[in-house]
Order: sequence, then C-alpha cells, then structure tokens
Amino acid sequence: MRTALALTAIVATLALGGCGDDDTEPGDPTSTWTPTGTMEAPTSPTADPLTEAPADETARQFIRRWVALGNQMQATGETAGFLATAGPDCTSCHKFAKKVERIYRNGGYIRGGTDQIIAMQAESDTQWVVTLVAKPTEYAETPGGEVKSFDGGTHRSRVYLAHIDGRWIVGATEGVPL
Repeated sequence: MRTALALTAIVATLALGGCGDDDTEPGDPTSTWTPTGTMEAPTSPTADPLTEAPADETARQFIRRWVALGNQMQATGETAGFLATAGPDCTSCHKFAKKVERIYRNGGYIRGGTDQIIAMQAESDTQWVVTLVAKPTEYAETPGGEVKSFDGGTHRSRVYLAHIDGRWIVGATEGVPL
C-alpha cells in the first residue's frame, strides 16, 4: 500500500512537472546531461538476523530464535518472522500472531511481556520442555482503549518441532505444569 501511494505521488509529480505556465523556450534538443558529484554504490537491504536461520541450526538454537521472534513480534506488531517459524498446524502460534496483529492494526500497543528462557530440556530430538520467565505485560487493543495487563512470571511449555527441508518449524505447543 505504501509503495503504491509513493509510486502514485512520484508519477503525479513527474507528470505535473511539465505543466507550467512559463513562456520559456524548450532547451537545445541536442544537448546532453552531464552528471556532477560522486555516485554512491547502492547498499543491499539488511535482513533481520532473527528471520534467517543459521546454517546447521540446532533445535536448541531454533527455540531461542523462535522465542526472540515472539518477543520482537509483540514489540513491533510485525508477525511475518514469527509466522515463518510456525508450522501450519501450530494453532497456538497462529492465534498468538493473530491477536498481536489485530492489536497493532487497530492502533493499540503491547508493552513488556518479553519471555526469557531459563531452562530447556529435550524429551526427544523434536520435543522440548521450555521454562520461561515473562515480564509483566500491559496492552491496549485500540488507541485510548482499556489498558489490560498480565502479571508475568514463570511458565513452562512443551514445544513440538519438525525439521523440514533443512529448517526447523514449531508444529505445536502446550502448557506444562511447573
């Protein structure tokens, strides 16, 4: 949407730029333009390191990256990176992302709530119990809307992983009693 608006503005500016009322004569059609100054080399777009899986990423490294992507999603409202690590059957992942996306789309905010991993226990190569400490969360679903909160604290989840085409995804999660 922003790209389309920017392109529309540029096209309108270029089109209207030739619509002047001045009585100047057109320039010499045989003249050529000569650049002045120095030309800077274009820079490549920078990728978010969290969205790029390192080569030979272990399950443990992936879980840390997945939690960091969840924290980043809550802080920014950008769900793409987090959802790229969630399998199609990870209902809890998709519900979480949908809730965050809706809050930000409606002009709301989320503050705090970041998770920090304090322990990880492999039950198998693809099944892990992860213990996290969450900071207190404050959020509003709309601008000026009711401010809601969560206390934060320690929680534990069982994370089911799948390794598909050389990359990890979260297949499902479930709460585990402390």
